[in-house]
Amino acid sequence: MNKLRTVTWGGGGLVILAAIWATLHYGGPGRFLPTAAIGLVAATLPFGIAYSKSAVTSLRRRFADVDEGISAETGSIFVSRSTVDDPVDCLESIVDAVRSDANADDVERESFQEGPGLMVMYTGFHNSFVRITEAGRVVVTGTSEHTHDLADTVAEAYSLSFDRTRNNPFSGMEPIRGAPRVFLGVFVIVLLLVGLGTVGAAAYPSDAYNPAERTVITGIDARGDLDPGTSRAETRLSKAAFLVAIVDEEAQEVTWVQNDSERVTEHGRQALRVSRDAEALLAAARDDSLTPAQAERATRVERRLVDARMAVAAAMTERVENDSVNETADMRRVVERLRATDERSTAS
Repeated sequence: MNKLRTVTWGGGGLVILAAIWATLHYGGPGRFLPTAAIGLVAATLPFGIAYSKSAVTSLRRRFADVDEGISAETGSIFVSRSTVDDPVDCLESIVDAVRSDANADDVERESFQEGPGLMVMYTGFHNSFVRITEAGRVVVTGTSEHTHDLADTVAEAYSLSFDRTRNNPFSGMEPIRGAPRVFLGVFVIVLLLVGLGTVGAAAYPSDAYNPAERTVITGIDARGDLDPGTSRAETRLSKAAFLVAIVDEEAQEVTWVQNDSERVTEHGRQALRVSRDAEALLAAARDDSLTPAQAERATRVERRLVDARMAVAAAMTERVENDSVNETADMRRVVERLRATDERSTAS
């Protein structure tokens, strides 16, 4: 199995499985239909492109002028208009007819991928071939001008009539090669990453999280479901700890010089939203039967959450005090809510 097929089938299947898991875990099957669709596209894209290319080429050859640009020595493909019921009897009749033809040197029975056939040899390096399709049509091919004579011989031997064509019935799909194959591989990998990213986007649509953070949170959920050694309480504590890290990062982003008052206020709002999610996870974890180690971890996470919120409020206040941003009513309210939440947590 080639590498591109492995990536497309394996990666596409993984994305589809991720969509199924997310539907079972988060509910709302409609939310994850785009994920499944992306996985399906990624899995079938190379085949679809190769099939489309083959179909277009086949149609172009079928309706092209069979004589234009073709000499007597090239493009010699003849397909019978009617079908034969007994391929073996047909081939035996052709063998007898060819052996009585003075132009042919010899005829040999050959086994082709699609079944038995004949190879007719003439003086020189070029041979001609007689094969029969699964549908029962007799096909005469070759790169010699004698192929025309062979088609006439076969037609007389078995009462057939032939059409000359550019479209070889035995030409299958050609795989994608070269630079297009590399480009397609890169595109499929990007498509797979996008597909996995849509799981997090649908599961956690809040704009308080960026795509990378959503992916990590979704990964924690998946580990909790797939790892028998990870309890539900442990999963909630792990998610809460990660959310605390996000709140702490907001304090750093508030200090960025390029952030104006509006952006600073927005970072404060995001810290509030994420901290509420963390509080909800910690409360749900404490409702479970925590082990002493888990209870101690929950306490540590709560303390870190308080410190992270305080850091965000302090960073916003510092930006105002050093006159790098103008204080607005919205900013003041966000700072007050961050500190009020911290006071409640400290009191509890």
